[in-house]
Amino acid sequence: MEHNKQVLRRNLNLSSLAIGFLLALCLLLVVGAAGVNGNGSKRYQCCAAGNSDLAVFVIDTETGHTWRLSRNDMYDFGTPSEPRSIRRSIRPMID
Repeated sequence: MEHNKQVLRRNLNLSSLAIGFLLALCLLLVVGAAGVNGNGSKRYQCCAAGNSDLAVFVIDTETGHTWRLSRNDMYDFGTPSEPRSIRRSIRPMID
């Protein structure tokens, strides 16, 4: 009986190890799928700016498309070849 428990524990540990390894491998593949663009940097870059009205700027480095995200709204600045300034309120999504 004791031998069966040891075999079961060993199998459980091996299966847990295999599942953990596969999950880690999937995570690495997902992170790698984000990929880099032709010049070796990530496609999307972001930075934060502001004090009381903190905002995050997101830039698509392939197209130049730029967005500004804050707590209350989102601005779509378009691309260098097609500039625009579209404001959308995101307040209802937060509440």
